[in-house]
Amino acid sequence: MKYIKGLDTLRAFAVIVVVLAHWWIPMDINDSHKNFIFWYKGLIPDGGFGVDLFFVLSGFLITGILLDAVKNDGDQKWKIIKNFIVRRALRIFPIYYLTIALLVWIGFPFIKDHLFWFLLYISNIEVFRAGEWNAFSHTWSLSVEEQFYLIWPWFIIFVREKYIKYVLFLSILIGVFTAVYVIKIEQKWMGYVLMPTCMQAFGIGGLYAYLSKKGNLELFLKFIKIALPLALFLHFHWSFSNEIGDNAYLDITLNSIISIWLIHLVLNNKSEWVRKYILENSVLNKIGQVSYGIYLFHFVFGFVYEKAITLMVSPSSETGLFLLDWKSNYFIRLTLLFAISLGSFYLIEKPILKLKRFFEY
Repeated sequence: MKYIKGLDTLRAFAVIVVVLAHWWIPMDINDSHKNFIFWYKGLIPDGGFGVDLFFVLSGFLITGILLDAVKNDGDQKWKIIKNFIVRRALRIFPIYYLTIALLVWIGFPFIKDHLFWFLLYISNIEVFRAGEWNAFSHTWSLSVEEQFYLIWPWFIIFVREKYIKYVLFLSILIGVFTAVYVIKIEQKWMGYVLMPTCMQAFGIGGLYAYLSKKGNLELFLKFIKIALPLALFLHFHWSFSNEIGDNAYLDITLNSIISIWLIHLVLNNKSEWVRKYILENSVLNKIGQVSYGIYLFHFVFGFVYEKAITLMVSPSSETGLFLLDWKSNYFIRLTLLFAISLGSFYLIEKPILKLKRFFEY
């Protein structure tokens, strides 16, 4: 699939809202900031939206890649499956397993005693089983993505082309009804970390990719134009009233509708100003390019940063007090996070990605 810079901008937006959700904002919060907090929480998307945007992007891109592969080499379906799995592994495994190894080595909480769940990309099941977050629980979404990668190619590649749209519709319905059943009916509030409850995000992205390649987006876009105002209304209503968590059974679906609308806007942008200063902004594109590293590293960065500082300087020294002051270390950690993610991409990820040339579709 053709590389589109604007999609990296969307990745940047997604990872930024996730980091903001987990790191909050570098300011003292008191009664004088009540109005600010009200508008901030209402207008700035939460981390859940960023994750759902990643899911919709994955559904769109992976479905498009697989459809192109079948079109170009339809007689080699097993080869497509093998190459797809290898190419995904080359993209996501190296820094993931390296990160886990380093965290085990430095004694990061929780991981060593629950290594099984992280090594097999089933940490989302551990989160659901425990009913609570853990020190490395943000990897639940990476587990969902990996589980998606393992099942999705079989349907797109081996289902006859005329039935693929029904598979995509079915995946959306599975996501919607599973989320309602697990979260609303069974009252399992952590149910949204399971892969089936996220299928509508992948399915909506995949359906857009399928219909766009068929040149048959008109009906889909009519539905989006009707559903979008309702999705936006409920999203902001729940944001301002702090009720998003209470409506998680519908939130993934609403986020997915908004996300596919954003993807459509990026792909069909006609504004030269938007293209130049936003969609092809070099900083946003770079953040999007290294967003996997940023997402993987950011959740553990506070622990690692403080451990490194206490080893290098005395926490009670002037330097230590400055480096550990939460306002100054927020910006230091942010700078280091971006720098390390860049280093990871250029020194580890990109060289390994060159191996993809041996596994072309």
